[in-house]
Amino acid sequence: MADKNPGLTLNQQNYIETIYSLCLAHEHAHVKAIAQKLHVKMASVTEAMQILTSMGFVNYTVRKTITLTPAGEEIARELHGRHEVLAEFYHEILGCSTENANDIACKVEHVIDPEIRERLSEFIRFLKEDLRKPDGTNPVMDFSRKYAENKHTES
Repeated sequence: MADKNPGLTLNQQNYIETIYSLCLAHEHAHVKAIAQKLHVKMASVTEAMQILTSMGFVNYTVRKTITLTPAGEEIARELHGRHEVLAEFYHEILGCSTENANDIACKVEHVIDPEIRERLSEFIRFLKEDLRKPDGTNPVMDFSRKYAENKHTES
């Protein structure tokens, strides 16, 4: 499976992801909302939007709403899928807190290969479903719960 983010920097991927999340909530994004979410200056967002527009990933006109092109949305969906798989693994399998799992997933999602994401997704399914015993228990999920409980009592 080929990488769907060729030539995109980490910052450009973050912009695309941010626009995607804002569009899911509001059907579009604005420079100010992107700047607030990413903790950057509006001028930086404007510059990034111009570049991403020239690359064909963003629909942007000065002082108008911002949306993703079909190519930008495809990239955003891939990044979102990577994030979801990683966060699920860290939270449900390793027992990390939801916040910590999401923080780590945000960092790793940009470098994980799409093929590895698919394998990790299948591995999670295997751990959660195929290892389930006839009585319904699952040693992996028991580990996750036990680890989470131990971390909670240590605090």
